Amino acid sequence: MYGHEFKELRLEQGITQKEACKGICSESKLSRWENDQIEVAFSTAMRLLNRIHITSHEFMGWSKFSPQPETDKEVTEAWHKEEIPLIKHVAKKQLDKYHQSKNPFDLLSTVALFNQLVILENHNYLPEIDQIKLANIFSKVAIWSEYYLALFGSSIFLLAPKQVYGISKLILKDVSRITEANTTYDLEVMLGVLGDATIKLILSNDIKHATSLIKEIKKIELPHYMMFFTLTFNYLDKIANYVTTKNEQPILNLINTMVQIGCPIQAEIYLDVFKQVKNNLDRKTRS
Repeated sequence: MYGHEFKELRLEQGITQKEACKGICSESKLSRWENDQIEVAFSTAMRLLNRIHITSHEFMGWSKFSPQPETDKEVTEAWHKEEIPLIKHVAKKQLDKYHQSKNPFDLLSTVALFNQLVILENHNYLPEIDQIKLANIFSKVAIWSEYYLALFGSSIFLLAPKQVYGISKLILKDVSRITEANTTYDLEVMLGVLGDATIKLILSNDIKHATSLIKEIKKIELPHYMMFFTLTFNYLDKIANYVTTKNEQPILNLINTMVQIGCPIQAEIYLDVFKQVKNNLDRKTRS
């Protein structure tokens, strides 16, 4: 029952019941819905929301009934604390649960912890057979919703470069559905995830697939207010080129430009990515 939340949003905008329901339903029906006495058909609710200038995505986001991902509390706590012994303990416990249940969602519920361990310790503790199973789960995703995008984003450093590239291509095949979802949020999530995928490929020295992925991403038509992502992928293109040419000046020039135009935080992020790539190259050269 969420009619009362509709009522609050309607009243805040000074819209009367008569104005809200005209041509959609009777005032008495709207009144009963707003007082949580009845439910209305989904199509009716969508039309009423449109009448008060609220999208369904906005309404669900503001509603206390907004669905939340079903994440184990222990997993969430371990991930936020960033304490390696705790993360290892909970990750193993959750993985054992998956091995017993064989339920793919039990595997998906723990991958963020293993991914976090890669970032913190630079070591992949997820067994290879489970890495393959994880990649297989993503390869069978039919609709790249926010749920699956976020899960892939939390798994990128667990997967082999070839797997990351292949899954990223599957996401790009579904880009029209994502962009037509009547919200920019899923598009932002998708671009953020593909950005991480590109960084993974660059750090793995898979420049061929990194540049191919960037090329495909640049074909996506973005709203003008999302040009930040265009800049980011242009930057990643320069990073990929640096791995081949060892010419760091274009990267440093762009970072300096970001500072000059008043974007120090983004400049710091770009610099951090560059340092990771450079350190990775140095390690490979020494070995």
